[in-house]
Amino acid sequence: MPMSNRMLTLMMGVVAFLILAVGVVFVVALAGGGGDDDNGSPASPSNNDDSPRSTGKGICSGKSLIVPGNDPNTVLDPIQVGDVSTSEYVVEIFGGLVTLDPELNVQPDIAQSWEVTNGGKTYTFKLRDDVVFHTGNTRRVTAEDVKYSIERAADPVNASPTVRAYLGNIVGVRDRFENKASNVSGVKVIDERTIQIDLIEPSDFFLSELTYPVAFVVDREQIESNPRNWTQKPNGTGPFRLAEFKPAERIRIVKNDRYHLGAPKLDEVIFELGGGSLLTRYENDEIHIGGFPASLLDSVKDGSNKLAKEYRAVPNMAVFYFTLNPQQPPFDDPKVRQAFAMTLDRETINSVLLYDAYRVADGFLPPDMPGYTESVHSYEYNVARAKQLLSESRYAGNMPRVVLTFSGSGAAPGDLLVAIQQGWQDALGVNIELQAIDTSAFLREQRRGTFQMHSDGWSADYPDPEDFLGKLFASDSTLNYTRYKNDEVDKLLLAARVETDRTKRYQMYAEAEQLIMDDAVVIPTFWPVDHVVVKPCVHGYPDVSMTVPKYRFVEIKAE
Repeated sequence: MPMSNRMLTLMMGVVAFLILAVGVVFVVALAGGGGDDDNGSPASPSNNDDSPRSTGKGICSGKSLIVPGNDPNTVLDPIQVGDVSTSEYVVEIFGGLVTLDPELNVQPDIAQSWEVTNGGKTYTFKLRDDVVFHTGNTRRVTAEDVKYSIERAADPVNASPTVRAYLGNIVGVRDRFENKASNVSGVKVIDERTIQIDLIEPSDFFLSELTYPVAFVVDREQIESNPRNWTQKPNGTGPFRLAEFKPAERIRIVKNDRYHLGAPKLDEVIFELGGGSLLTRYENDEIHIGGFPASLLDSVKDGSNKLAKEYRAVPNMAVFYFTLNPQQPPFDDPKVRQAFAMTLDRETINSVLLYDAYRVADGFLPPDMPGYTESVHSYEYNVARAKQLLSESRYAGNMPRVVLTFSGSGAAPGDLLVAIQQGWQDALGVNIELQAIDTSAFLREQRRGTFQMHSDGWSADYPDPEDFLGKLFASDSTLNYTRYKNDEVDKLLLAARVETDRTKRYQMYAEAEQLIMDDAVVIPTFWPVDHVVVKPCVHGYPDVSMTVPKYRFVEIKAE
């Protein structure tokens, strides 16, 4: 999923560059914030006491975990989630048929088992009989709830930005979304505890796609009784419930005592949304997990620093990159794109400006992604060759001005982005203008493909190359914001999509990735690494490289 704000922090340098794993920093635009109108069923006292649980006797004395957080980019509605800042909360509040564990393996959630038939095109799920919605703890989830949730996601009235990309292989989803059908024909209720899902084509990663929020189960009764405000206190089935939401201040989720996979060990998780120095707050025992400026990385890791024993580095399954629009001059000429790719000095940037905090991206797939191979390479830094390519392009001697767009209303570009701009101008003799635009406008225009060139980033939704290569570069993908089209790449991605032999699939993806790198419609820059400090009293906090439900595994033990 998009990594807008963290890419902003990295590329703009508007604020001190923070390395933070708790939640990737993303674009924020809240709709339907945190009011009191719920219209749900009567609450049971044991599971709906939303009062803060903190004892006030020290950060390690209670069962309240306090971490930095981010204002969600959208309402807390699973079918609208398209970024990590919102997903961070939605995966804790809601659940689907299956889930990802901290080791990124698909595990049963609402479904207790499933059977695959019809050559891999039919999945029949048996549901657990003990899954209940948060509010009231009385209404059990049935197959009708699963069907309703998928139908709702595909309903064109709701305009889900992700349903076609993640559920489009279900028979009838695309027809419903395009208003060619009145329902999703491929989802069938067999009985109260059994639901059947038919696919257009077999898929080795279908279960992984079901872990994405758009496939989560929602409460039809709550939505229909309070259609405008239900997201203010959403009634999910996840390990935590939303108890408090104050935009720009905090989000607080409290444990679901009747969670079917086992109640969390924490009473609550408090996400502090405000600013200030996270390291100072961490050292003052105001938060359990903190980040810090990259300039302090060596100091924090130093053995003489008491923080060294609390420091963690977690490679993130994500990539930062620049997108070059192949449909707009001058990037409609591949030689121009290749010249730009050859004159981005990633090694020097990472060493001098980023204190070697990140990993230099030599390809698009991050090294921790299944299917990653060292055989794929982006272009090496080579100014002489880049100048030659530019002189051979159809824009030689007549290069138009290039506008590099980034998201940030009223923001001035930081040292990093200015250095990249200057490097391209010096190496290629081109004129590059940096343009900051409002976040909502950035997202809108990105989808429309109007940018010449823009900064971007992508974080894994599930651990499979399809999530990076198929989602972003297949010409029929709704997430292909580059408008890239290469027939050979399409052929490889289509073949990989239906191949069930993983070794063969991964080879197809590697071939497609190399072609994408050769075409230089994107210039990968860095694979991020999350660097944090974690209080010794925090146990079970997983070093996980993507957004998954994780707080139910955490507990606080007094030192």
